[in-house]
Amino acid sequence: MSAWHNLGVAMDDLLIERLLRVIDEGRRTATYKLALLLALIDATATSPGAQELPTRLLAERVLELYFPQTRSYVDRAGSAHELRQISMKASPVLAAASDLRARAAARSLANLHQVRSRMPADYERAVDTVEDTFVRYPIPLMQVVGGAAVPFLYSVDWSEGTTLRQLRRTGGDRVRLLDGVADRLVVIGPMLRPLIELHWSRDVARWTRLPMEDDDLRAHLFGTDRTAFPKALVGQLTELQGHECFYCGARLSARREVDHFLAWSRWPNDAVENLVVADACNSHKSNHLAATEHLTRWRARLLTAAPDLAQVAGATSWPTDADRTGALVHTTYSHMVAGTPLWLRGREFELATGPA
Repeated sequence: MSAWHNLGVAMDDLLIERLLRVIDEGRRTATYKLALLLALIDATATSPGAQELPTRLLAERVLELYFPQTRSYVDRAGSAHELRQISMKASPVLAAASDLRARAAARSLANLHQVRSRMPADYERAVDTVEDTFVRYPIPLMQVVGGAAVPFLYSVDWSEGTTLRQLRRTGGDRVRLLDGVADRLVVIGPMLRPLIELHWSRDVARWTRLPMEDDDLRAHLFGTDRTAFPKALVGQLTELQGHECFYCGARLSARREVDHFLAWSRWPNDAVENLVVADACNSHKSNHLAATEHLTRWRARLLTAAPDLAQVAGATSWPTDADRTGALVHTTYSHMVAGTPLWLRGREFELATGPA
């Protein structure tokens, strides 16, 4: 038992060491590898039990990252900047995301969820470009050390420069996760995310020639849990909850707040299914996981009020994704370790006894 435990610890240490090397790579010429890491972390969390991940799924996650980042960045002095994600002159991925965003803006579409449903052909073309680019370069190259492939996350059957069309002819357009990697990424993903975002922001700042420690730039690139939610959305969610705080049941006042049930810092997810309205409980809960009684209530709402939540999203043009949200919550709580503090009420916490 001790030998197997030591082997597991050694594998964990090696995985983390290799991940940190990729994140802290000084010679990076694009943010592609960082985008691929975040896509892998998200895809494993939303695909419980999967040992293979389609390259299409990874490309969709990458496009979700880049699509909002194509907006012009306005610094504190009021100057607008077109952000650079690559040290070279051109990037097919960024060009595809920028073109899709321009087309969406022409139709007054604010987010990728709306684009996917109302401009499916344009959306699929953009994903094609992202998938082909990542199949050619970042996916086969991310695990290369000294010119040789040393897999630590996944294995693939193709080399640099292989086209998406070639892969699809053989049905090989997927990456195979190594044993134990999916579980480890679910556990350490929320801890790695802030570090990945920090290095990503620094790369963009360096290539765009912006101040390196500008927190506003990071918020611009990756969003924030302090979103200004539309009044209509807040009102309809409040009505759905019977004008009661989701956590304590007290009557909601005008100072109500929208909370991400699964904290944004763990898994950025603005889908309506992940949003609840709360009173001061919101600030008390902060970024902690909610206690099991709140989890039970949230799950019941997801099962019984899914059509109502989808209707709220449709009426307010807000993203909805019950499957993804449910998967994120499921993987987070099912990988919870004993002793994890779970917020109950006020300053009270309970300790997890293991996976929920």
